[in-house]
Amino acid sequence: MNVGDRLVISAEPFDSQVTRVTARYVTVTWPWREQDPESENVWRGAFSFRADPDHPDWNNTPWRIEPDVAELEAGMNCMVGIPPTEVRIAAVWKYEPPADYGFLPRPDYGIAVVPVDQADDPEAGYEIYPNGAEPIQIDVVG
Repeated sequence: MNVGDRLVISAEPFDSQVTRVTARYVTVTWPWREQDPESENVWRGAFSFRADPDHPDWNNTPWRIEPDVAELEAGMNCMVGIPPTEVRIAAVWKYEPPADYGFLPRPDYGIAVVPVDQADDPEAGYEIYPNGAEPIQIDVVG
């Protein structure tokens, strides 16, 4: 994979649970990663999404929650997944040694991608870890 390549990324929805809801964020358990016991960083096993479904931060993650975040309350079950999304690679990073973010597996490389329908938004985009624990399907399309 190289800068400029087009990909389609996706992940089948997976069961999760809402752990906290505030006016700004909805936090869910993150079912794929585990705490790295040798890390100086702490991974708490959760991921927070903006509570406002129209907030521009949604352009900075491929993940989506079902049902809609506006309907969720702490303790509710939900699904977390990535709908098929066409993206373009903006950068590729190699981490030597693998990055220590507090979770396992430690990423040894990352890909910064931007959805093709948001290419004009300088704030849009996110990094994915192809060798990470999340079951992200990555297909090169051009």
